[in-house]
Amino acid sequence: MHAEVEFSVEPKEGVGKGVARKLRAAGRTPGVVYGPEMAPKMVTFREQDLVRALRTPAERNVFLRLRSSDPDLEGARVIVKDLQVDPVKRRFIHADFYKLDPNRIIHATVPIHLEGTPIGVKLGGILQVVRRELRVACKPDDLPDAIVLDVTELKPGESVHVSDLTPPEGVRILTSPELAVCVIVAPSGYAEEGEEAEEEAAEAEA
Repeated sequence: MHAEVEFSVEPKEGVGKGVARKLRAAGRTPGVVYGPEMAPKMVTFREQDLVRALRTPAERNVFLRLRSSDPDLEGARVIVKDLQVDPVKRRFIHADFYKLDPNRIIHATVPIHLEGTPIGVKLGGILQVVRRELRVACKPDDLPDAIVLDVTELKPGESVHVSDLTPPEGVRILTSPELAVCVIVAPSGYAEEGEEAEEEAAEAEA
C-alpha cells in the first residue's frame, strides 16, 4: 500500500506580493492543485504539514488526501509535482499538486534502495553508486516507494545496469537501460591475484 497522508489546504484569496507576505506571516504557503478534467485551483497550506508529509518513506511521491472547505478538493488525492524552495532561507515558496486519477498513467522519480553487502566489498573492493533514482511510469496505485536492488552477489569488477533491474508489476522503467546503477571497484592487485589463482588451478588439474 503506497504511503498516504491527510493534508489540509484552503482556497487562496487575492493575488500579489502583499497577499504572499500576509500568507507567510500567517505561516501559510501558496500552491496550486491541477489535474485531468479540472480547472487549476489556487490554495494555501501550512508549510510544516508538507514537511511532515515528505518525511514518509515515499518522500516526494507520498500521496496526499486533501482536506478542504472547497468541496471540489475535499477528499481528492494528489501528489507533489513541483516544489519551489527559497535557496537562502530553505523555506517553501510554492507547491504544485497534481490530482491523481487511478486509471491514468503518471510519471514519477523513485529512489533505488540497495540491500546487502556485496561479496566484492568483503574482498576489499568498493561499492560505487552511480545512480540513485529512476524515472518510472505506472498507475498511481502501482507506484512503488522504491526499486529494491540486492547487491549481495556482486563480485569485484561487476556492475549493475538499469536493464538488470526488475520493476514491480505494473511499473515501467523510463530511464535508459544502458545506464549504470552501481559497480564494484576491484581492490588493487585483484586482477593479478585472480589470474595466478586460475593458473595454479590449471596446473593442479594437469
